[in-house]
Amino acid sequence: MFNLIDFSLKEREKVSPTIFDGCGSFYIKFLEYFGLKDRRDKIKYRSSKPLTAELWNFIFEELKGKSLLADDPETAKKIGSARGDWVLEDRVVQDSNLVVQDGDKDKHKVISKLLSYVVDVEYDQSILLWHIATDLCYETNNVVGDDSHRDDSHHRGFSKTLSDYMLYLLVMQPTMMSSVAGIGQTRFRDTCAEAKKFFSRSELESGVEEKVEVCKGLLDVNTDVQPIDVKGDRSKSVLFDACILAKELAKMEENKWELISKVWVELLSYSASHCRANNHAQLLGKGGELVTFVWLLMAHFGIGEQFQINEGHARAKLIVEK
Repeated sequence: MFNLIDFSLKEREKVSPTIFDGCGSFYIKFLEYFGLKDRRDKIKYRSSKPLTAELWNFIFEELKGKSLLADDPETAKKIGSARGDWVLEDRVVQDSNLVVQDGDKDKHKVISKLLSYVVDVEYDQSILLWHIATDLCYETNNVVGDDSHRDDSHHRGFSKTLSDYMLYLLVMQPTMMSSVAGIGQTRFRDTCAEAKKFFSRSELESGVEEKVEVCKGLLDVNTDVQPIDVKGDRSKSVLFDACILAKELAKMEENKWELISKVWVELLSYSASHCRANNHAQLLGKGGELVTFVWLLMAHFGIGEQFQINEGHARAKLIVEK
C-alpha cells in the first residue's frame, strides 16, 4: 500500500525547521546524490494490509456480474478494457431514467462530469486523480449512522484499500505497470512536489488530525480557474484537478462509496488484463499480488483482452505469449 498525501506530509519542508529537520534534509540530499532515495522511500512508506474476505468477495461478485454480460468476444473485450467508464456509463443510464421519472437532473450532470476523469485522461493520470480524490473524501466524510449505513461503510473501506494499492503498483511496481503507466512516475513526482509545497504551511505535527485538516484545506481551495491555467503545462501535477473531482464526488448523497469502489475495481481489472503475462507469472512464483489473482479470475470468467472466448465448453483460453 502507498498513500500520496501521507507521503507528502511526512516529506514536506516545515515552515520553522529544527536542527533535527536540517540533519534530515542533509540525509535526504545524501541519498539523492547516490540514487538511494527511491529505495529508501519504498522501505519507509510502503505498508501492507491483508486482503480481507469481504474485499475479495466484492471483487469476485463484480467480475462475475460482468462476465454474465460478456456473451460475445467484443463485449468481453470491452469489459476488460473498462477503467471506470463501464460502471459510470451504467449509472448514467440509470440516472437518465431517474431524470425522466423524478426530474433529478443534478445527479445526472455529476455522473457525466465524473466520466471525463476516466475517458478524457490517460490511465496513470486517472489513478492519481481518483487516488487523491478518494483520500480527500475518505478523510473528510466519515460514514456514521445506523445499520442502513453499514454497506456504505464497507464500500468506503474497499475504496480506500484499492486506492492505496493501485498507487503502490504505479509507484512501487513500475515494471508490473510498464505497459499502462505512461508518464505516471513524472506525474507522481510533480504532484508530490505541489502537495509538499501546499502542506509546508501546516505547523501541526504529522498525524491523523493534521491529515484531516490539510484535506479540508485542499477542498477549500478555489478551483474555479482551471489548474492548468495557474501552473502551466510544464508541471504534470494533478493535485488540484483531483480536488475538483473530490468536490464532484461530494455532491453525491446516495451510494457514493459504492460507485467509487466499483470504479476502483475496474481500474484494477484494467491493470490486471494489460500487464504482461510473464510479469504475472513471476509474481506468482513469489506468492502473487492481488492484481495477479484478479488476472487469473478474469481468465476464469473469460473477460479481458488477453483471453480468447471460444465456443463450446472451453470458456476462455489464456494467451501467455502476449
